[in-house]
Amino acid sequence: MSLKKVFDITKKVLSIVIWTLFGIVLTVVVWLAVDKFIIGSPVPSMFGYATLTIETGSMSGTIEEGDMILIKDTGEYKIGDIVTFLQDGDKIPTTHRIINYDSDGNFITRGDANNAADTKPVTKDDIIGEVVEVFPKVGHFSNWVKSEGWIYIVAILGILAIGFWISKPDDDEDDEEKTEENEQTSSPDSPNDENLEEKEEEEKENEENKEEKENEEEKEEKSSTEK
Repeated sequence: MSLKKVFDITKKVLSIVIWTLFGIVLTVVVWLAVDKFIIGSPVPSMFGYATLTIETGSMSGTIEEGDMILIKDTGEYKIGDIVTFLQDGDKIPTTHRIINYDSDGNFITRGDANNAADTKPVTKDDIIGEVVEVFPKVGHFSNWVKSEGWIYIVAILGILAIGFWISKPDDDEDDEEKTEENEQTSSPDSPNDENLEEKEEEEKENEENKEEKENEEEKEEKSSTEK
């Protein structure tokens, strides 16, 4: 396999990968935008999962400031679970651990780094989801991206540009294909030249028959002369 063919195959594979990633990213962005601005969810989620960045040290020792958490709406919560909740009047979700229940069956929560429990019990309806995964320090990157919104536009344009460049056929490849087509057209084995080839063979055969006939006539003439 030539180096050019390897390069062409690599370009096609990269093109498929890039456009697939672009489609996934675009789907996620649209989904989250609909969930936030149309449905009105306090924390946009996809298939019950959402990500948040920890902004304080109240869970220090377990989850640090700047970590990103993945939360899931499991629907069932118990003592020991770390949950993210948003109560009436709050603008920013809180992520604390469930440590007990009150007399009404509501949850008592507390940050692992705090000395006292939260003053207000948390109802099941307040809970957005349970923390199922922690990504250390990833939240810093997320905050940077959010603060620099133009990065989304640059990234999308960059992906599009790379995709168009990779998927665009080379001029050399087009010229090579045209040359091959021309060679096939002018080839004696091509379907368009079958009649011509048959005609040439017929003429050749006629010439051979003519020569044989002339030779026979010469032999007959020579034979009659000798007699």
